[in-house]
Amino acid sequence: MGKIYIVGVGLVPKQITLEALEIIKSCDIVFVDTYTSMYAEGDFKELERIINKPINYLKRKDIEVNKVIVDKAKSGFNVALLVVGDPHIATTHTALIEEALNQGLDIEFIPGISILCASMTYTGLMPYRFGKPVSLVFPKNGILYTSTYDVIEQNRKLNLHTFLFLDLDVERGIYMTISDAASLLLKLEEVCRRNVITEDMKVIGIARAGSRSSCIVYESLGTLRYLNLGPPPHSLIIPAPKLHPIEEQTLTYVVNKYRSCVRFSR
Repeated sequence: MGKIYIVGVGLVPKQITLEALEIIKSCDIVFVDTYTSMYAEGDFKELERIINKPINYLKRKDIEVNKVIVDKAKSGFNVALLVVGDPHIATTHTALIEEALNQGLDIEFIPGISILCASMTYTGLMPYRFGKPVSLVFPKNGILYTSTYDVIEQNRKLNLHTFLFLDLDVERGIYMTISDAASLLLKLEEVCRRNVITEDMKVIGIARAGSRSSCIVYESLGTLRYLNLGPPPHSLIIPAPKLHPIEEQTLTYVVNKYRSCVRFSR
C-alpha cells in the first residue's frame, strides 16, 4: 500500500517549506483541498509552477464520501493532500484520517505556516497570552451559536487574547468579513447579555495575512461594523483586557504600517 501525506502549504504560495516541496515532489499523485481555506494571494496554478507538478482539485465529498485519496493509497500510490495553512489547525480532515487509519494506511503530517501562528507574528501579540481559539459562524436555520461568546468571556476573565476563525466555506462561496464578524459579536451580546462584548471594545482585524495586500486594523467593534477591508480571507483577534506594554508598542507600529486598505462602507 502507498502512503498519505497531509501537507501544509502556508497562507500564500511563497510560504511553502523546503520539507513540503521535497515531500510533494516524491509523491505519485498530488491533490489539493479546495473547500476548507483559500490563499490570501496567488492561486493553485502558481503553486503548480512552484512544485513543477500537476495538482488535482478535490471537493469535500471527494475526500469524505468518495474516499478518492484512501483508494489511491490502497492501490499503492504515495499521495499528497495539500492544505492551505497547517493541516491540524482546521479539524475538517478528521474523516480522512479516521478512514485511512482504519484501512491500515500510513499517514504523515507536514506542518505549514498557519493563520493562528502568523497572526501572532504579524501583530506582535505574545503567544503565551492567547487563550482557547474559537470559530465564529453565521447563524444557521435562525440559530445563533453562543458557545463563541462563552469562550471569549472565559478568556477575558483570564486576561487572555482570543483568536476567532471566521466562517469560511470556499465551495459554497461563504466568506465572513471582519465587518460581518463585528455585527455578529454585538448580536451575541444582545442575546447573552453578560456585558462581555461592547461597541467600544477594541479588536484586531486581519485581512489576507501573508499577502502583499495584507491589512491589519485595531478598532472598536462599533467602527469595524462599517469598515470594508477588501477580499477574504479575514480573521479577528479580541485582545486581552490589558495589553503588555511591548504588545501595545508593536501593535501600534504594525497597524500604522498595514492599515492602508481600509475603506468605510456606510
